[in-house]
Amino acid sequence: MATGETERDQSDRLPDAVVADILASDRRRSALAILAAEDEPMVIDDLAAAVRAREEDTPPTALSPEERRTARDDFFAEHLPKLTATGVVDYDSMVGTVTLRDDDRILDRLS
Repeated sequence: MATGETERDQSDRLPDAVVADILASDRRRSALAILAAEDEPMVIDDLAAAVRAREEDTPPTALSPEERRTARDDFFAEHLPKLTATGVVDYDSMVGTVTLRDDDRILDRLS
């Protein structure tokens, strides 16, 4: 193939519209950037708190328990389903961690 991609590489690619939809949310972009910077699985509560803290320009430790709970609930209801359904992240419900998959088409657009 002219692009050097294998058939498997092409079939695994998310359509541009899906990538754009994923990145349309500031919270999802923040979560993906945080996961990329951590380069290891994060506990979902810590990830949600880090996203909320980034929005508030404050350290995660400064968030109240209610703010942390609200951020976690929003992440579970709104963002995690889309990120897992598209295969951008893996969620391990046994330990409650989120892992960013190596996904250049997402990571390249975070910059």
